[in-house]
Amino acid sequence: MLRKVCLLLLAFILITGISNAEIKTYTHTVKQSFAGSQSPDDARVAAVHNAKREVLEKAGTYLESLTVVKNSMVEKDEIIALAAGVLKAEIVSEKKYLDENEFGIYVSAKVDVDTNILEERVKKLLQDRELLKKYKESQKREKELLAKIEQLEQENSKLRTSPASSDIQKKEEIKNQFRETARGLTAVEWNQKALALWKDKQYTVHYTGQYTDPNQALDYLNRAILLDPKYSLAYSNRGVAYVDLGKYQRAIEDFDQAILLDPKDAEAYNNRGFAYWNLGKYQRAIE
Repeated sequence: MLRKVCLLLLAFILITGISNAEIKTYTHTVKQSFAGSQSPDDARVAAVHNAKREVLEKAGTYLESLTVVKNSMVEKDEIIALAAGVLKAEIVSEKKYLDENEFGIYVSAKVDVDTNILEERVKKLLQDRELLKKYKESQKREKELLAKIEQLEQENSKLRTSPASSDIQKKEEIKNQFRETARGLTAVEWNQKALALWKDKQYTVHYTGQYTDPNQALDYLNRAILLDPKYSLAYSNRGVAYVDLGKYQRAIEDFDQAILLDPKDAEAYNNRGFAYWNLGKYQRAIE
């Protein structure tokens, strides 16, 4: 009899927990034209990143309402980084359009928020401020690149009907900048795939690694750097993957490059010191 009562009580608890769970869905659609110097492929990349960013910002309004976020006094510009770290934005549809003035593409993105598990995920990321910082830097880079594309679109619009030879040259320059910026956005995406493999560990004598799968992280970051050789954060993160694999000299080379591109990257200095320590070069580590 007691066993039956316990089973009924357990069933009640499970059913109540399920009923209290809620999936909140956020969607956003971006309209991106294919015009002038911007290729359809580059325009699509911009549209995808815009749609995902906008839908994460919408979902971020819900994150702001969570008690754990309010208590942590999260800054406004950290909300989208937090959203990117705990939520997954997906592209659900892409549809090309054509009207009398232009042709382009509609891209729709969505985020499903499982309220039953979200708070725990948010709490875990807020406890790992270093990882949150990495997401923040990644989102900042994405925002800068999207702003660059918007600027290029404005310049492109002014030159669209101009036949002047000097403007033709300018159009070619803008086309190259569109291509470079789209590659930069894709590099940000690969870097964030690597961040998804990050785990909360600190550099200590008993260091056990920062990535759950450093070889996979290495693959993602190789792709990011191939697309954007000036992406300092990707070098810094790849250096950590090399440390995880015990390849300390390769790690130092990446930390060197990260520092060259961003002399204010304090984490890269720290991680380089750790790599020198592992090689027994203690004076260099101290420096």
